[in-house]
Parts: sequence; C-alpha cells; structure tokens
Amino acid sequence: MVESVPARPERTALQTVHRLADARKALASPQSSWTAVAATRFRMGTVDVSLPALGVPAYGVNYGRHMQLQRTLNGRTVGTRAGAGQLSLLPPDAPSRWVFDQPGDVALVFLSGEVFDRGIAERTGRGRGSVEIAPQFAIRDLVLERIAHQLLKEISEPGPASQLFTEQLAEELAAHLIRAHSNIPPREGRSHTIAPSKLRRAEEFMMSNLHGELPLSDIASAAGMSVFHFAKAFKQATGQAPHQYLTARRLLQARALLHDKRLPIARVAGLVGLSHSHFTAVFGRLMGMTPRKFREVLYS
Repeated sequence: MVESVPARPERTALQTVHRLADARKALASPQSSWTAVAATRFRMGTVDVSLPALGVPAYGVNYGRHMQLQRTLNGRTVGTRAGAGQLSLLPPDAPSRWVFDQPGDVALVFLSGEVFDRGIAERTGRGRGSVEIAPQFAIRDLVLERIAHQLLKEISEPGPASQLFTEQLAEELAAHLIRAHSNIPPREGRSHTIAPSKLRRAEEFMMSNLHGELPLSDIASAAGMSVFHFAKAFKQATGQAPHQYLTARRLLQARALLHDKRLPIARVAGLVGLSHSHFTAVFGRLMGMTPRKFREVLYS
C-alpha cells in the first residue's frame, strides 16, 4: 500500500480557505507538481469568513466587481470599497475575519514557508521570527497582481516547465514581499532626498493625468522642484525613474479597466495614455502576457 504524501503547508492553507469560504472553485493549482507556491481562483459561497492563522504568507486579489470589504484583525476593524485588482495581504500568524457585501470572485496565492525563510536568510542572515509582513488592506501592487495572474494562467494552460516556472515566481514573490511589505529596512546606500510632501504631490499629479502626455518638467513643477533634482531624488525615493513609475501606474489602471468586457483593448490603451501597440508591448513585458490573453484568463 502506497502512503499518501501529506499536504504542504501552503496547500493546507489553500484548502482551509476553500472550506471556510464555501468556495466554488474555478481554478486550483495541482498539489503534485507545485512545490513552492499554491494558487486558486474561486467564487465565494459566503460573505462572512473567519480565518485562522494560516502559517504561510498569502494574499488575495479581487477579480470581481467593486465591493464593500471589511477586515477585523487583532481586534481592529477597517473597511473600504475594493475595486477590481485591489489586493490584501493575509496575516500568516494571526486569525482574521473578512466580511463582504456580496459573494466575491477572488484569487488567492499562498507562498511556501520554506521559500520565504530562504529569502529572509539570504537577505538578512536571520530567521522568520525577526521579519514581519505588514497585513496590507485593499492596496494596489503591480508585481503581486502579475504573479497571481501568471499563476492562474499556468493552472489553466500548464506548460512543459510548469514546476520550474512556478518556483521562479515563488522566489520572486518572496523577494518582493520582503523588499516591499516587510519591516526589513531598505538596503544601505539609498538616500531619500525628496520631502514626503513633495513626493506625494508628484505621485498624485501623475495619477490624475494617466490619460495624456506628461512632460517631466510638469511633474517636477507639481512637486515644486527643478527637473534635474526631481528626477534623481524621485528614483532614490521610489526605486523607479519617473517614467517607470508612471508606466506602472498606467498598467495598474489598465488592469482594472480590462475587467469591463465592453471596453475594447484599444480603448483601454487610450484611457491610460498609450497607443494600442505600445500598450500591448508594455503590458506583455511587465505582466508576462498580452492584454488579450490577460482578459482570456480573467474570464476563463
């Protein structure tokens, strides 16, 4: 008699959420060949879900319509209206409660604790106990959105190198969580030479003008800085040049617009200030698939 292989922690966490959310599964990663990450997409059967501590890093992405979302964590309740593509990081070490105003269509990603621990050790030389992932609520993060969508695509269209590809995505996910959402400070050598208020004005100006051309001089002017000093300080503060930051925000907006099947892809491109061909090329480079394929996975 062959003994069954016990489920990995990330897979157990996935199954726990499926059960407690009364999931109507659309996609779920195979246990046999995925050894570093687990992913699923489902429609919820309940709108009030209490989760135990899952034990592994995890996040969920809204794949449905705008909804009212409420989270209770450590005795504190927060609420917001979550749009398509917004996501939340689930706390690995604490129970939480999630209340929706309607059954949601969500994708969840669960990272292997082994991969996460290895990423921490390589970056800090310390163990997981010294690192805390902030339980983000209804945020936008292009990297996390892309990884979730690439994993769903791999479930629906597995390739000959699925295991290797998903392991690479898991390593990228661990690195991004540690770099962007943990209490580990940035590496030495990055000086933030732009005042927070000026950085905020620049970011708000770009977000308000995604649909058109944005000269660097206009963004610098909104921040109250010279072009030379602004470009250098912005990259030091954010890790991205202004044009890279703007492109990423345009793709975040496009990601939400692609949920609306009534909008042709060319129209989506125009609404975020890009030509159809440029949009397709940039989207493919940063999201790992064309806008058309992204939409096919979205509505599979």
